[in-house]
Amino acid sequence: MSPTAIHQTAVIHEGAKIDPSVIIEPYAVIGPNVEIKAGTRVGSHAVIDGHTVIGADCKIFPGVTIGLAPQDLSYKEEPTGVIIGDRVTLREYVTVHRATGDRTTVIGDECFLMAYSHVAHDCKLGKGVIMANNSTLAGHVQVGDGAVFAGMVVIHQHVRIGRLSMISGMSGTRVDLAPFGMYDGRPVYFKGLNVIGMRRGKIGQDVRTAIKSAYKLIYDPGLNASQALQKIETELPQFDEVKEIVDFVRGSKRGIAKSAFKSDEDLTETDSL
Repeated sequence: MSPTAIHQTAVIHEGAKIDPSVIIEPYAVIGPNVEIKAGTRVGSHAVIDGHTVIGADCKIFPGVTIGLAPQDLSYKEEPTGVIIGDRVTLREYVTVHRATGDRTTVIGDECFLMAYSHVAHDCKLGKGVIMANNSTLAGHVQVGDGAVFAGMVVIHQHVRIGRLSMISGMSGTRVDLAPFGMYDGRPVYFKGLNVIGMRRGKIGQDVRTAIKSAYKLIYDPGLNASQALQKIETELPQFDEVKEIVDFVRGSKRGIAKSAFKSDEDLTETDSL
């Protein structure tokens, strides 16, 4: 380990496993069961504890805390931790709590969490998730790849957020948010499709059209959920993304967000593909 990579005021337990290329700035604290992989930089006054693994080339900014005990009264000092993927950025004062029971809090590769955002115990974030300032995930939230949270979004415990969803600032939800949608309000509502996100995700025109048709059926006031899903499975092209929507809605225990539109035709009028 290079003597210049770790500042002399940093407090690092002898049991920690730290790649020689890691840079640790002044007054950071690293616990005994922490592993930090190559190319990662840990900012000043950051605290990393628990059975925590941080991937390669991550940027941990000043004041970040990772792997501290969860804010859960059922937690009984179980030896749990956090897994953070590669190329993750955690800006100032982000908090990521370790899990409860025998589980792990997980943040996928290339996530970007802005200042003061919070990931509670047992959450699982996919690849490339973005959380803007002060966004908060309660315990056990699951977030699909490429989801985007604007500032001060609040997500209730056990909620699922679908892939490539986008949630507007100061929104909140107690229900699941299905993939590829744009959501707003408190309580949150479906307001259209995340077309830009789908294009960036290299989802083609024919698939996007099928996704829009699927949501027209899901939000058709003349159909219940079972009828809508059956129509999607029998009447629409069965692209993987369409199956993803069906599986998500069918597997929802909390229900999905209501639509902002008065009829399924409004989606066609307001959301051009």
